[in-house]
Amino acid sequence: MTQALITKWGNSHALRIPSKIMKEMRLDSNDKVYLETSDDKIIITKTPSPKKGTLEYLFKDYSGESFKTTLLNPTTPAGNEKW
Repeated sequence: MTQALITKWGNSHALRIPSKIMKEMRLDSNDKVYLETSDDKIIITKTPSPKKGTLEYLFKDYSGESFKTTLLNPTTPAGNEKW
């Protein structure tokens, strides 16, 4: 069993996770985890990673603005289209 210290961090509190546990759980900085409590215990569960090849995986690190577009409805052909 490993012991850790809860410290004040701004208006919240923080729990430092020892590197041994981070390695065992294959966690990195800024990974998201689920927290739940049960019988005076805190249960930390690793959030599943998106599968490779999915849109979620491709955009997992994207933090820019959302994609915006306008619908074009041309009244005249713009090229060689046959209307």
